[in-house]
Amino acid sequence: MKRRDFLKTAGAAAALAGGSTVTSAFAGRASASGRGGDFGLWTWVSFKREYDADEWRRRFARLRQAGFQAVLVGGGDVELVSGAAHAEGLEYHRWFWTMNRNGDGWAKENHPEWFTVSRNLESSLEKPPYVNYYRWVCPSRAPVREYLSRRVGELAANPGVDGVHLDYVRHCDVILPRGLWERYDLVQDVEHPEFDFCYCDGRHRVHNLL
Repeated sequence: MKRRDFLKTAGAAAALAGGSTVTSAFAGRASASGRGGDFGLWTWVSFKREYDADEWRRRFARLRQAGFQAVLVGGGDVELVSGAAHAEGLEYHRWFWTMNRNGDGWAKENHPEWFTVSRNLESSLEKPPYVNYYRWVCPSRAPVREYLSRRVGELAANPGVDGVHLDYVRHCDVILPRGLWERYDLVQDVEHPEFDFCYCDGRHRVHNLL
């Protein structure tokens, strides 16, 4: 697809979704069958609690008309949204935040010790770095790995889900890209302790075994 045509289509998608729903769009992927050269248009979509099945279908129908083949949806009711997507001829893929668990009320309430600790010994649950939604769990803890594996497995086993895509498969940024320093009024020419993770007990136990 030519760049001009792609930008036109991506802009149309944002407009069709109401501006705040579609967060990004991209072109090009290998086909599910593994054959090269099978490319399509997908778009990220944020779940909107106020939309019913009819509203999702209306929006997905317009995305399909604009040339999109699949949506990657973050959060929400899988059955409701996948049913609407499939009814309008779109693939439904679940967009999953992995280590950043800001929206995971269960983990925050039941396992605050899972959350990463900075070199200043401050939990990202209590003092998230950079932005308020940066609350990360530590992959050094076996229960964290087991929990996330189970969550992804449950999503992948759902017949309404065509694929699961993992985001935030990492620790928090210890140094942001240079272009973002001004946005946060920072100079990160060294690794500052408040952005350096993880120093939790789970990480220490792993180090002691090495």
